[in-house]
Amino acid sequence: MKKKLLSAVMTLALLASVVGCGSGSQSAAGALDQQGVSEIPATEATTETAETTEEAAPAAAIDLSEQVDLVFYVMGDAPQDEELVEEALNEKLLEKCNATVDMQFSTWTDFQQKYANEITSQGADLIYIANWLNYGQLASSGAFEELDDMLDTVAPELKALVGDSALGMCKVGGKIYAIPNTWPEYVSNGVKYREDLRAKYDLPVPDSLENLEAYLMGIKENEPNQPLLAVTTEESQGFKTAFDAAWALNFKYSWVNINGLDYGLTANYDTPTDVYDYWFSDDFVEDMKLMKKWADAGFWSKSALSDTNNSDAYKNGLCVAEIAGQNPNKQVTAIADFTNAGEGWESAYVAYGETNGVIYPGHATQNGTAVVRGCKNPERALYVIQTLLCDDEVNAILQYGIKGTHYDVVDGIYKNLQEEAGETPTFPYEGFNTWNMRNGDTKLPQATDVALQEMFDKYAKLGEKTKFPNVNIYDGFSENYEAYSAERSAVGNVMRQYLAPLQAGLVDDVDAAVEDFRTRVKDAGLDKCREEYTKQWVAYCEEYDYK
Repeated sequence: MKKKLLSAVMTLALLASVVGCGSGSQSAAGALDQQGVSEIPATEATTETAETTEEAAPAAAIDLSEQVDLVFYVMGDAPQDEELVEEALNEKLLEKCNATVDMQFSTWTDFQQKYANEITSQGADLIYIANWLNYGQLASSGAFEELDDMLDTVAPELKALVGDSALGMCKVGGKIYAIPNTWPEYVSNGVKYREDLRAKYDLPVPDSLENLEAYLMGIKENEPNQPLLAVTTEESQGFKTAFDAAWALNFKYSWVNINGLDYGLTANYDTPTDVYDYWFSDDFVEDMKLMKKWADAGFWSKSALSDTNNSDAYKNGLCVAEIAGQNPNKQVTAIADFTNAGEGWESAYVAYGETNGVIYPGHATQNGTAVVRGCKNPERALYVIQTLLCDDEVNAILQYGIKGTHYDVVDGIYKNLQEEAGETPTFPYEGFNTWNMRNGDTKLPQATDVALQEMFDKYAKLGEKTKFPNVNIYDGFSENYEAYSAERSAVGNVMRQYLAPLQAGLVDDVDAAVEDFRTRVKDAGLDKCREEYTKQWVAYCEEYDYK
């Protein structure tokens, strides 16, 4: 396998998945750079694999005579009954694949660094991948095994289940390095708000910038002591680069990336190769004046730029809306939280795409599985992925635990038996955090999934009307900034110091602050970043025919 230089990477997409990246964490690729690792080392096993891939046996003749023990690295914390469920899972895997998996967990503390360590040490065989873990950069660096040929010879059932379109989205440099799950999930950004207060004071649904302002102002006038928005600065690779109230601008645009990692360049969904200079436009000035208007109206705290812990504000009734980092799953969680609170609160949700006309499911690389480069048995590892995802019996154990002990199915709905008994689950729903192993054909819905699926169905109908029906054209792009990393870092520093206060409305003169920001960001090397970034973006669009 050809080795490529690995540069540090900053997440390009808005973080709108069910799980987030954790404040202050650096990217996995960035963590590798910090360790002084510029390339993924080749191993004897890797070299042999690369030389013999073309001679791999067909799936029906794969040699299963020798037991293979694999390490499967996933995100998050281990469930209490990890060993019990793993034993049941491996009993079936030994029967079907003559293999076992040892589930290893990152925990959510310093998970980016731990993820990087797993890749450099090559301690895992299978590993969870996601665009928010910089899949594209890691794949291009040689972190994962190429799967194209093996899919045909070892796992044709898996290839047929996933389909060419989804597999194509997992290509980096023309090669497939990961297997996505097969459950289309809408993680559409939007506004989560207190419907009970909206109805009480006969306020408009906050489904536009104008209506959001009217909703917040109406509550402020009727309940002046009620906090309105709990907001903070956005972090990326250690930089507090932007203020998250600017997410509301997605009501106006389909392309706003408030983290600014696109250097103020944007591209409309319908014309993605026509790059637009937002920071130097009249729209930007107008939008910053709106942010100041909201700040002056008291929509958020004057100390918002230094606030860092607002994660439970909505849940605890300390704000009436959240406008950043929200998605349908978080709305379903809010419904349950409010029910448990017993205060008569009611949560509702509106996706930005319902207003701006662009909505789509998560990208194929949102949740996937890769074979780590250096795995001594890559063919068997892929065969195990096929079994875990395609075999209904095995997938059920992996996702839900042991039937009759941890869960049951009532009228087609998953029920956790311990929760039903008022106990803390020792293996909750998807207890291994294997979101990458969701099979859309057999996934058991929870009771809350009924409301979630209603939202998904609504978004799917809207997504069908777009130019690229239900296709996320943005999140498959991965920037390589090796040639301008110094300028990129300098631009990030300017954004932290001058863009974030603009977006927070904490400046005296917006026009003067905009000009100051523009001058400083240009001096930091913005043009060099933009030139190379635009080339990469346009090439990506042409590769996938997003024109």
